[in-house]
Amino acid sequence: MRISFSQLLLSLFFFGVSSAHDGYAQELLNKRISLKVENQSIKKVLNEIEKSAEIRFIYSSNLIKSERKISLNLDNSTLGEALENLLTPLQLGYKVLGKQIVLNRVEPKAGLILKDVPDVTVVSPLDIPIKGTVTSESGEQLPGVSIVIKGTQRGTTTDQNGAFKIDVQDGKAVLIFSFIGYVRQEVVVGNQTAVNVSLKADDLSLNEVVVVGYGEQKKSDLTGAVSSIQPKDIVRANPVLASKALQGQVAGATVTKSDNRPGSTYNITIRGENTINNSTAPLVVIDGLMGGDINNLNPNDIQSMDVLKDASSTAIYGARGANGVIIITTKKGISGKPRVSYDAYVGIKTPAHVPRLRTSEEFYKLTYTDRILEGVTGNTFTAAELDNIKNGRTTDWVALVTKPGIQTSQNISVSGGTEKTTYRFSGGFLNEDGNVVSTNYKRYNLNAGLDSKLGDHFKVGFTSYVTYSNQNLGSQESLRGAFRARPTGVPYYADIANPSENQDVNVNGLAVWMGINDKQVPNPLLDTDPKQSKLQTTVANIMGNAYVEYSPIKGLSIRSALSATYGSTRLGDFRGTWSKSQIGAKPRAQVDNRTLGSYTLDNIITYNMDLGKHKLNFTGLQSAFYQRNETYTIAAKDLPFDSDWYALNTGTVTTYASSLVERSLSSFMGRINYSFNDKYLLTVTGRSDGASQLAPGNKWAFFPSVAVAWKLIDEPLIQNIKAISNLKLRLSYGQVGNSTVNPYSTQAGLLNTGYDFDGTAAYGFAPANLGNKDLRWERSKEINVGVDFGLFNNRVSGTVEVYDRKTEDLILSQKIPTASGFSQVTSNIGKIQNKGIEILLNTVNIASNNFSWNSTFTFTKNNNKLLELYGDGQTVDKGNKLFVGLPIKANFDYQFNGIWQTADKDLAATYKQVPGSVRVTDVNNDGQISSTEGIDDRVYLGTQLPNFLIGMTNRFKYKNFDFSFFTYYRNGTQYKNNTLAGTFGDIGTRYNSLASLDYWRSDNPSNTYFGAVAANPYRVAIQYQDASFLRISDITLGFTVPKGLMSKWKLNTARVYAQVINPVIKSKFTGFDPEFNSSIYQDDLPSMTLSLGVNLSF
Repeated sequence: MRISFSQLLLSLFFFGVSSAHDGYAQELLNKRISLKVENQSIKKVLNEIEKSAEIRFIYSSNLIKSERKISLNLDNSTLGEALENLLTPLQLGYKVLGKQIVLNRVEPKAGLILKDVPDVTVVSPLDIPIKGTVTSESGEQLPGVSIVIKGTQRGTTTDQNGAFKIDVQDGKAVLIFSFIGYVRQEVVVGNQTAVNVSLKADDLSLNEVVVVGYGEQKKSDLTGAVSSIQPKDIVRANPVLASKALQGQVAGATVTKSDNRPGSTYNITIRGENTINNSTAPLVVIDGLMGGDINNLNPNDIQSMDVLKDASSTAIYGARGANGVIIITTKKGISGKPRVSYDAYVGIKTPAHVPRLRTSEEFYKLTYTDRILEGVTGNTFTAAELDNIKNGRTTDWVALVTKPGIQTSQNISVSGGTEKTTYRFSGGFLNEDGNVVSTNYKRYNLNAGLDSKLGDHFKVGFTSYVTYSNQNLGSQESLRGAFRARPTGVPYYADIANPSENQDVNVNGLAVWMGINDKQVPNPLLDTDPKQSKLQTTVANIMGNAYVEYSPIKGLSIRSALSATYGSTRLGDFRGTWSKSQIGAKPRAQVDNRTLGSYTLDNIITYNMDLGKHKLNFTGLQSAFYQRNETYTIAAKDLPFDSDWYALNTGTVTTYASSLVERSLSSFMGRINYSFNDKYLLTVTGRSDGASQLAPGNKWAFFPSVAVAWKLIDEPLIQNIKAISNLKLRLSYGQVGNSTVNPYSTQAGLLNTGYDFDGTAAYGFAPANLGNKDLRWERSKEINVGVDFGLFNNRVSGTVEVYDRKTEDLILSQKIPTASGFSQVTSNIGKIQNKGIEILLNTVNIASNNFSWNSTFTFTKNNNKLLELYGDGQTVDKGNKLFVGLPIKANFDYQFNGIWQTADKDLAATYKQVPGSVRVTDVNNDGQISSTEGIDDRVYLGTQLPNFLIGMTNRFKYKNFDFSFFTYYRNGTQYKNNTLAGTFGDIGTRYNSLASLDYWRSDNPSNTYFGAVAANPYRVAIQYQDASFLRISDITLGFTVPKGLMSKWKLNTARVYAQVINPVIKSKFTGFDPEFNSSIYQDDLPSMTLSLGVNLSF
C-alpha cells in the first residue's frame, strides 16, 4: 500500500493508541511465512509478504527506495524474523498498528551510512569508499547479492549489473558476500578501493532445486533416487552431443558411443538392461516434451539434466518410465538489461589409435615365404609388386584414406527482461570432421524462449528449438579396404610400370587394381571420392512448448502446456560405377525419407499447503500423447547418371516401400508430497496409462509408487556429532512399465508373396505373423534404499543407493506347434533382475583464498540376471544366447585353449587340426569338437555388460587459472575383437594384417595367434577379449582475464582455455576402440582432439 508523506505522518500519530494492542502485535509477528525471491524490487517483496501474512504495509516509496532489487529466502520464519532479515540491512524499521505495519527509516549510528540510498543526508562520512562487482564463476553478473560489513548490521546489495558501493571505516573491515545458491564469501578490504568478487556455485547446497517431473523439489526434500548435472559439467568437455555429458557423471548410467564416426550417437541405459527385444533407452523429457531427442540439442542451451533412476521417481511417467527418465531443462531468460554470451572453440582431430599393418617385406614373408615353409601354396605377386618389395616401397593405405579433421563450435545467446517478462534467444553452429576422407557432421541450432506474467494471476510462456544437421559418412568401404589392401600395391595408375600385366584400369588417375592381380579389393581411394560413394543423413527438427498458468488463490496453480515436435530425416546412399560394391557396373542408389511428428497436451494442477509443521503438496495430471511416423523408401540400379539419389526414375527401380505407424497414450496421474516437521517425508504417486497399441482389456495399466525419507540430521543425537553435517535415509518402492510394445503387434499381419497359378506367376498376400490380443506391458518392480550424507561442513558429501529391480512379462517370441501354421508368437514371458549399488562422492579437498581443489567421484555396479525364460521350464536358448541365471548379452562360444604345437601333432589330428591351428577346449572330453546338443563344447565366456564403472572429475583453481581433468574406467566388458575377424585377421591370405600379431610358425611356436595353415575352423575363439579400459577423457586449462584488463572493451568476463580430449587410453583390448564393439566395415578411427576456446560475456 503506497501512501503520501502526510498520510504517513498521520499514521505515525496514532501509534500511541496502538500501544494497548501490544499483545495482538506480538501474535501478528509470530505468524510463520515462507518466501523465496531473487532480484525482485522491495515493493514486490512487501506485496508477497502481505499475501502470506495477511497484513498491510504502510510506507513512502521515496523514503524506502521501493524499486531497489533484493533477494530473500525465508523458510518457515516468523514475520518478526522476516522483517528483521529484510529491513535491517536496508536501515529501515517498523511499527505495528493493528493489522498494518508502518515502515520508517532508522537513524544510523554516528559514522555509519548506507551508500546505495543516494537521497539520504550523510551524517558522518566513513573514511574509505569501496566499490566493486560481483559475478558467478562463469562471469555472469549477479544482481541482488547481499554485502554486509562483518560485525555490523550495515550493508547493501548489488544492482542489476552486479555492481555495489559501500563505505567502511578502515582497511580491517571484512565484507561478507552472500547470495542464494552460492557459497558465502568473506573479503578483507585491506588497502583496496575496488573489490571484485566471483562467487562459487553452492553445488552441495541442500536448497538446490531438482526437476522431478511435473514440478520441482528441493534436493533436501527428495525421497527418490535422482542425479543432476549442472551446466558447467554439461559443456566441460565440449561434447558434440549432450548425451556424452552423462558418461561417468551420473552413477547408475551406462553411456557408450555407437561408433567413432562424426556426429555418432550414444547409447544410454539406466540401472542395467531391463528388456531383451525392446528398447532400453530412457525416456527423454525436454521442457515438458516427452520423447524428445537429446541429440538434437545444443549442449550450450541446456540449464540442467536431472536423471530419475528408481521406480518411485519414474512412476510419475508410468508406462514410459521403466528405463529411467532424463529431464532436460533449457536455459531461460533472467530479468535485467540484455546479457550477451559468446562461446567458441576450434580444435584439430587426429587419429588416436592406428594399428600398424605389415610392410611390403613383412607381407611377402608372411604370405609367401612362411606359407611355403608350412607346406601351403604361397601368394603370387606381379612384377610391379616384386619391384616394390625389392626396393622397400610400402603403400600406407590407411594414411591415404585418413586425415586430420577440424572441430569447431560457435554459440551466441542474448537474454534479459523485466520483472514481468524475460526472454532468451540463442544460435549455434558446430562442425566436426571425421578422420576418414569425405566424412563430417554439421549442425545448426536456433533457440527462443519467453516467459511473462500477466497481472497477479497469470503466467504464459513458450520455448522453441530448431535443429538442422547434415552427416556425411562417405563410404563404408574405404577404411575397410585400406586395412585389407596389399602394401605392395600402388594408388596411382602412373606408378604402374606395366598396367597390362594385371589389366588395370585408370579412373581419374587412380589404379583400380593397384598393380596387383587380385581382383577382390579395389583401390580404397576410389571410395573416398563423393562421386563414387556417398552416404548422407540430413535431419531437420522443430520442437516447441507453450504454456499458460493460472494461480487464482495462494498455493494453487493450474497449468496447461502443449508440446509438439516435427522431424524429417533423409538417408541417401549412392554407389558409383567404381565404388567397391559396383566395380564397373552402373551406379545404384537408395533414399529413405522419414517424418516423425508428435504432440503432448498436459493439464496440471498443483496445490501447496503449509500448516506449520505439516506441509502438503499435491500434483494432478491429465495428459494426451500422439505420435505419427511415416517412412518412404525407393531404390534403383543401372542409373545412367552420377546424380546421387535424385533421379532414381531413370534407372531400374528395385525397391519401393512405404509405411505408417501411429500410437497414442492417454494418462492420469496424482502425486502427494507430505512433510512433517521438515524431518519426515512421504511421497505417494499413482499413474494410469492407456495405450493404443494394446488390445482391449489390456490397454490400461496402473503404476503406483511410495517413498519415505527421514532427515536424521535434524535429530538431536546426530546434531551432537560435529563431524556430520547432513544425513538422510530414503526408502522407496514402485512399479513402472515399458511402453515400447510395437504398434499392431497384437494383430495378425500380411506379407506379399508370389505363387504359381496354373503355370503363371501370380502375386498375393499371406499371413505374416500370429496376433496376440493378450499382449501387455512389460512391468518393472523396484525397491530402492538410499543414504544422503555430508561430513565436516559438507567438505565431504554424497549419496549411496542400493536397488533391486525385477522386470516381468518380457515380450519375447514363444515357440508354438507348427500345426498352427506358425512357428512362434509374440508373448509376455520371461523375467530379468537388475540389482546393484551406486555411489556419488563430492569432496572439497582444499579451499583457500587463492587455491581450491574439488573432486567428484561416481561408482556404478549393476548385476544383470535372467530369472525366467519362455515360462515353460526352459532355461537355455543357445540360438539367442539366453541362459537363466546368467546376464543377457552373453558370449557363448568355444573356449580358446592356445595354439596346437608341433609336439601335439598326433593329438591335433584326432580333432582334424594341424600344428598352428587354434586349439579350443573339448569340454566333455569325447575326442571331438561339436556344437550338437548333448555333446556341445561351447560354453559361457562372459558378457558384453560391464562389471562396474568409475568416473572421477578433479577441478583446481589458482587465482585466475582453472584446471580440470576427467577420468573414466570401465571394468569387465567382454567384446569380440572384430579386427581379428574374417579376412582382416586371417594370417597368410592375400589381405594385409596387423603387424603386432605374434603368429605361429614352425620356428616360432607362439601360443597366442594361429599361423599360416589351412585347417583353422575355430579361429573365432581367439577374438573374445577383455574390453576393460581406463581413459583420461578430457584435460582443460583455462585463464579468466582480470576485470581491469577487459573494461576498455566493455566485456564483463573473458576466459580463454586449451583442452585435449581423449589423450590417454589404456586397455588390453587390441581392437580399434574398447568402448564399443567396433567394426572396420562401418567406422572411423578413434581420435584425439586438441582445441582452443573462449568464453565471453557482455
